[in-house]
Order: sequence, then C-alpha cells, then structure tokens
Amino acid sequence: MGRILTGRLRAAFLTLVFTCTAVTVLAWRALDSSLDEVVALTCGFVLAATMFAKAQSTLLRHFHTPFARSIATSLTTWTVALPFTVILAYSTWSSVKMPGMLLDAGFLEAVTIGMDRLPERGGWIAAILSVPYGYEAAKLWIVVALRDYPIVGALFSLDTALIAFVLCRTAIVIAQFTDRHIWK
Repeated sequence: MGRILTGRLRAAFLTLVFTCTAVTVLAWRALDSSLDEVVALTCGFVLAATMFAKAQSTLLRHFHTPFARSIATSLTTWTVALPFTVILAYSTWSSVKMPGMLLDAGFLEAVTIGMDRLPERGGWIAAILSVPYGYEAAKLWIVVALRDYPIVGALFSLDTALIAFVLCRTAIVIAQFTDRHIWK
C-alpha cells in the first residue's frame, strides 16, 4: 500500500480538479466578457506570470526550491489578484445590465433565462457550461429581487470579479510548466 500512496495521487487529483474548474470558469468568462474585461484579464495574466517568474528567482536566493515556489505562488496570487478583483468588481458594477425579463420572473424562470444565453452548441460543452450560466442567472435574479439593497449588488460584482484569482493562479501554473518542461 505504501508504494501506491506516495502523495502523487493527491497531487494528481488536485491538479485535475483545478484544471477542470479553471478551464470551465475561464471559458465561461471568455464567452461573456466585454473588451475592457478582456484587456484587464490579459494584463492580469501577463502580470501574474511575469511577477511569479521574478519573485521565484528572487526567493530562490533565500529559500530552497519548493519553498521559494510556494511562497512566490501565494505572494504573486494575492498581489496581482486583489487589485484586479477591485478593477473587475467596479467594471461589473458599472456595466452589467439587468434584463427586464428578470424583473417579474421567478427563481426557476431566471435560471431558464440564464440557460437560454448558452452558446448554440449541443453535447457535453453546453452541459458543462450550463452550470456557470445557471449560477450567474440565479445571482442576477437575487440582485434584481433585492434591488433595494445596494450591498447585494456590490456582493454580486465582487463574486463575479473573483475570476481574477483563478486567472492569476492559472498564469502561475502555466509559468511553472513552461519553466520546468519547455525552457529546461
């Protein structure tokens, strides 16, 4: 049993979960992003990858490799994602329009309206992307239903902007992969 449970199984499982989640979330955001959001997300991606490479090379002078990589990953994720979360939250707050159909719709109707926004593709892609589209429609319905409370709209914008953390971590993973497997 000790030969099987070496720690690689957990690492492989967590990698698979992160990859599936990141690909789904980033694909969903790419389908609905405005030009301003695409520019901001691209800048955040490039900045995160660049800052990670610089932070790791600096930290390698003070720590052993696994510790330098871990500290650089956390430091870069928080340093880049927090400002971009604020930028994306403001962008969402100022630009998301509430569809008039949601004003009188019930919860299940709102989820159905969100599903209708799916791209015209059948099969497993639409099935996977239906989850975030339904989630987004449900959040928007809650904001519309509680429109007298501005904090709900702010929380909606902040929740939508948390994509910055997934994006930064994805940029770091790609930078690590490139450094370990492509450049060496």
